[in-house]
Amino acid sequence: MRKKGPQHNSEQQAEVREFYTVGQLADLLQLTQMTIYRMINRAELPCYEIGRVKRFRHRDIEEFLDQCRVPATKSERPSNSTRRP
Repeated sequence: MRKKGPQHNSEQQAEVREFYTVGQLADLLQLTQMTIYRMINRAELPCYEIGRVKRFRHRDIEEFLDQCRVPATKSERPSNSTRRP
Protein backbone atom coordinates (compact mmCIF):
# COMPACT_ATOMS: atom_id res chain seq x y z
CA MET A 1 0.00 0.00 0.00
CA ARG A 2 1.39 3.42 -0.99
CA LYS A 3 1.04 6.48 1.14
CA LYS A 4 -0.64 9.32 -0.61
CA GLY A 5 1.23 12.59 -0.23
CA PRO A 6 -0.23 16.01 -0.79
CA GLN A 7 -1.46 16.36 -4.32
CA HIS A 8 -0.39 19.42 -6.24
CA ASN A 9 -2.95 21.09 -8.46
CA SER A 10 -1.22 22.47 -11.56
CA GLU A 11 -3.66 25.38 -11.65
CA GLN A 12 -2.85 26.37 -8.09
CA GLN A 13 0.91 25.92 -8.21
CA ALA A 14 2.81 26.92 -11.34
CA GLU A 15 5.91 24.91 -12.09
CA VAL A 16 9.00 27.08 -12.35
CA ARG A 17 11.05 26.13 -15.40
CA GLU A 18 14.21 27.57 -16.88
CA PHE A 19 12.61 27.84 -20.34
CA TYR A 20 8.98 28.00 -21.48
CA THR A 21 7.38 27.25 -24.83
CA VAL A 22 4.88 29.66 -26.39
CA GLY A 23 2.01 27.50 -25.14
CA GLN A 24 3.39 27.21 -21.62
CA LEU A 25 3.98 30.94 -21.40
CA ALA A 26 0.50 31.70 -22.74
CA ASP A 27 -1.00 29.44 -20.07
CA LEU A 28 1.18 30.96 -17.36
CA LEU A 29 0.24 34.55 -18.26
CA GLN A 30 -3.37 33.64 -19.13
CA LEU A 31 -2.98 34.98 -22.66
CA THR A 32 -3.50 33.37 -26.05
CA GLN A 33 -0.62 32.01 -28.07
CA MET A 34 -1.45 34.57 -30.77
CA THR A 35 -0.99 37.38 -28.23
CA ILE A 36 2.44 35.96 -27.31
CA TYR A 37 3.45 35.88 -31.00
CA ARG A 38 2.22 39.46 -31.49
CA MET A 39 4.23 40.63 -28.50
CA ILE A 40 7.33 38.95 -29.96
CA ASN A 41 6.76 40.61 -33.35
CA ARG A 42 6.41 44.03 -31.67
CA ALA A 43 9.66 43.35 -29.75
CA GLU A 44 7.81 43.65 -26.44
CA LEU A 45 8.66 40.18 -25.22
CA PRO A 46 12.22 38.80 -25.30
CA CYS A 47 12.71 35.27 -26.57
CA TYR A 48 15.28 32.83 -27.90
CA GLU A 49 14.81 31.51 -31.43
CA ILE A 50 16.20 28.06 -32.08
CA GLY A 51 15.43 27.54 -35.74
CA ARG A 52 11.72 28.29 -35.94
CA VAL A 53 11.10 27.37 -32.31
CA LYS A 54 10.78 30.10 -29.71
CA ARG A 55 11.70 29.71 -26.05
CA PHE A 56 11.41 32.12 -23.13
CA ARG A 57 13.79 32.19 -20.18
CA HIS A 58 12.17 32.45 -16.76
CA ARG A 59 14.47 35.31 -15.69
CA ASP A 60 13.60 37.32 -18.83
CA ILE A 61 9.88 36.86 -18.20
CA GLU A 62 10.26 38.02 -14.60
CA GLU A 63 12.07 41.17 -15.80
CA PHE A 64 9.39 41.75 -18.45
CA LEU A 65 6.63 41.46 -15.85
CA ASP A 66 8.47 43.85 -13.53
CA GLN A 67 8.50 46.44 -16.33
CA CYS A 68 4.76 45.94 -16.89
CA ARG A 69 3.87 46.43 -13.25
CA VAL A 70 1.76 49.46 -12.44
CA PRO A 71 2.19 50.85 -8.93
CA ALA A 72 -0.82 50.87 -6.65
CA THR A 73 -2.54 54.20 -6.20
CA LYS A 74 -4.67 55.44 -3.37
CA SER A 75 -8.28 55.54 -4.40
CA GLU A 76 -10.41 58.36 -3.15
CA ARG A 77 -13.36 57.12 -1.19
CA PRO A 78 -16.39 59.35 -0.78
CA SER A 79 -16.70 60.81 2.68
CA ASN A 80 -19.80 60.24 4.79
CA SER A 81 -20.96 63.82 4.17
CA THR A 82 -21.40 63.19 0.42
CA ARG A 83 -23.52 60.07 0.85
CA ARG A 84 -27.23 60.31 0.29
CA PRO A 85 -29.69 58.59 2.62
